[in-house]
Amino acid sequence: MSEEPPAPSGPRTNFRVITVFAAFSIVALFIYLMVVAEAILLPFVIAVFVVILLDSLAIRLTKTSFFGRHLPTWAGMTISILVFIAGFIFLANLIRSNIADVTAALPGYEENIRSMLDNSLAFFGVRELPSVQELIKQIDVGKTLGRAVSAVAAITGNMMTVLFYIIFILLEQVTFGKKVKALFQKTDDRKRAQEMIEEITKDIQTYIGLKTFVSAITGIFSYGVMAAVGVDFAGFWAVLIFILNFIPYIGSLVGVAFPALLTLVQFDSLIPFVVTGTVLTSVQLAVGNLIEPRLMGRSLNLSPLVILLSLAIFGQIWGVVGMVLSMPFMVIAMIVCANFAATRPVAIILSASGDVNKRHPFL
Repeated sequence: MSEEPPAPSGPRTNFRVITVFAAFSIVALFIYLMVVAEAILLPFVIAVFVVILLDSLAIRLTKTSFFGRHLPTWAGMTISILVFIAGFIFLANLIRSNIADVTAALPGYEENIRSMLDNSLAFFGVRELPSVQELIKQIDVGKTLGRAVSAVAAITGNMMTVLFYIIFILLEQVTFGKKVKALFQKTDDRKRAQEMIEEITKDIQTYIGLKTFVSAITGIFSYGVMAAVGVDFAGFWAVLIFILNFIPYIGSLVGVAFPALLTLVQFDSLIPFVVTGTVLTSVQLAVGNLIEPRLMGRSLNLSPLVILLSLAIFGQIWGVVGMVLSMPFMVIAMIVCANFAATRPVAIILSASGDVNKRHPFL
């Protein structure tokens, strides 16, 4: 009985090794650029994220029938931009008004904190704690104000950079189709490239659009709960929960912890703390385990280890903003890699089940 000849391991094996090595090299290069070019890359990534949201909303608006008619593409994008501007103005006003409200509520919070600390530490014989005013006297006000002004200036500068990136990315979309036609001279190659780009764009917009919708549902329900309990700054906490919901695992926990802990300072009773913590946790579990899986299906097919590593890396380099952007970025990376035969192994490694759900990757 003759033995079967060994499988060929020549150029194909070498190609796979080179592909894997190139993938790891690209990842290492990107992480290096994240560190050294943060001022350039971070605003650009945020701008790309916003543009994807605008495109997703515009597509849904143009597909929706209004009085038997559909909006043209330019009208859908215009409405999306106006919604984004209105949301940005609302968020800025919300933050500004909450700063004033926090300043007005600080004396009451201070009294409750002091009462709690005095009752907790009296057993150990701790002397009277210093007041907030006494602590402020020990702070270098000039240096603190200087740092605050620098931080505000940096945030303002970044927002202006993001807005400029958004404008130019939107302008670039107008001529992108012509560039694809110029890159691929053959009709078949051009058709396959256009189909691949449309599929990638659709998958990315579907994920980010649905994730935004689910986060909005979580924020709205959370606002209703906090408003019913009477938690201060319920609108601000709802927006924070909406943003943190993009961070898997720890985002929902942090979003519940902040308003729940505030109730300990705001109220003299533990009942608001128990009600707020329990109901907000129930909302997070219901949305995360019931609503989100039904809407998103298998679109989030990332390995838990990959999720944790991306959170750690993006969080270490870009902070909380990086953690918020890590999940959309990893989903985009997996979708793009799954559409190319050369990078398909990378998508399989990133996925949770190994099934990247792509039938005809682009060669």
